[in-house]
Amino acid sequence: MDNRSSNLYILIGGIALILVSLLAWALQDPIEGVSLWGYIALGLGVISLAFGLWESRQGLMGGARRKSTQTGIQVAAMIVVVVGILTVVELVSINHNIQWDVTPGQFFSLSPKTLQILDKIDREKKQIEILSFTAKVQNEGVKKILEQYTRRTEMVKFRFVDLDTSPRSAKQYGVDAYGTIVVVHKLSGDEKKADVGAGKAEDKEKKKKKNFRSEKFYDLSENSIANAILKTIQTSQKRIYFLTGHGERLHVGRGRELMGALATNMRDDNYKVEELFLLRKKGVPEDTNLLVIAAPKKDIEEVEAGFIDAYLKKGGRLLVFLEPESPLGRLTAVLSRFGVEVPESFVIDPQAVQFALVGGNELTPFVSQYGVHDITRQMKGLATMFPTARRITEKANPGSGISTETLAKTGPGSFTVSRIEIRGKQIAYDTTTKKDGPVSLGVAVTVDLGKYGSKAGKNAPPNTEKKENKKEARVVVFGDADFASDAYIGSQGNGNLVLNSVNWLSGEKALVSIRAKRRTGEPLLLAAGQGSFVRLFTVWLMPLFMILLGAAVYVRRRQLR
Repeated sequence: MDNRSSNLYILIGGIALILVSLLAWALQDPIEGVSLWGYIALGLGVISLAFGLWESRQGLMGGARRKSTQTGIQVAAMIVVVVGILTVVELVSINHNIQWDVTPGQFFSLSPKTLQILDKIDREKKQIEILSFTAKVQNEGVKKILEQYTRRTEMVKFRFVDLDTSPRSAKQYGVDAYGTIVVVHKLSGDEKKADVGAGKAEDKEKKKKKNFRSEKFYDLSENSIANAILKTIQTSQKRIYFLTGHGERLHVGRGRELMGALATNMRDDNYKVEELFLLRKKGVPEDTNLLVIAAPKKDIEEVEAGFIDAYLKKGGRLLVFLEPESPLGRLTAVLSRFGVEVPESFVIDPQAVQFALVGGNELTPFVSQYGVHDITRQMKGLATMFPTARRITEKANPGSGISTETLAKTGPGSFTVSRIEIRGKQIAYDTTTKKDGPVSLGVAVTVDLGKYGSKAGKNAPPNTEKKENKKEARVVVFGDADFASDAYIGSQGNGNLVLNSVNWLSGEKALVSIRAKRRTGEPLLLAAGQGSFVRLFTVWLMPLFMILLGAAVYVRRRQLR
């Protein structure tokens, strides 16, 4: 074997070893990394390739003078230039990337609620760090999820922490198992003072030693991440009370008519939820940010009506759900004083039967018409369903300082009657009480307490207080409680409507938005004719076409022999 042949084998061997090392890199273990034999193969391959090129240098220099070789070098150079350009484009796209989400419902994009929270921390310059105590095998998937947040704002950073090699960090944030994610917000001077001032006396000493606020969670859903960020940047926890003592819907437990899911969503938005037996109190508690009255079966007492009236006149916030069977009396009289009328009625919508596959019927109207209000501003394109609802309307002359807005109303063809009876599968009612729609099912009220009750009315002097310091009461009333119950809050846009109402009443503007959707299957529903066509095409026509095509090829070949 001459030197020329041996050098060729050395070159081929070097290239083969380099390819083996690339294979080792491609098949590397996610935890251990590239195997040792991969590095050995790469080293031997580079040495063999360099040695073979050096020993063949004279032959290579002679061959370089040939025209064919020069043409090959030019082609190779062009390939290198093109690859270089593509590499530069790829590097630029990594740092300046744009994504288009064309999935139904935009499941791979951040929801408006999350975007508003990120915009809030961007405006307020609050630094957020997300620590991922996850196994190495999960890091790539976690990275893709968290990069959505870092691309949106520079205020959010994330890093991976190894639980075994960083026990001090794990102890600091109370982490004892892999799979834990921690959101950390380092407190500024003002935030630290506010954080120490809040809470019970025994907790204040502990808070003095902490210069951060953190929140743990264990699943990487968008709601979990957004809620954890929200809890770390809020200095205080607002309190919501559910009124009890009159047969109201419970907010604990699970059941079709209960409101446990609503209370859970409230807690996710960093509210503290409790019940309130008002007859045992001397008034609505001072720490009440929102009072909820959910479908009472009995009317409230006179003293309770006085407490609620006084609470609203001090700038309180009230959310009321009423059913068609809810009694008229002292509660509805309080609502009337604040611009809301609650006539005795049942809503009937004959058009809703077209939505029978998703629960629609004459007594369950579907709503897609909303008023112009902060609560419903982003509800366009979302439907809400209201099982057994009653009319809730604005008063024609609500009084000075009171502004009202219809939140949701039924479509054409709907109407109300005073009472109904179910006879078999038919709805019977007195046609003399029929009032044509569209029917208003919810009303939002804003009360400027500086003008409320003023006899001057429109001629009253303007309120010179700054808008952000203006004291106002807020009320939202819905003519249905079922749409916010465990059975229906997850249907269509129900959850968005009721939780937007909660956040608007509480003054949490950043949370009044559309929440992240859960990814669900999108079944393809075919009509009878369409299904028959698909079956005929796939089962008969396509196989028949292939048989005829094969026969034609066979006949053609026989003719050519």
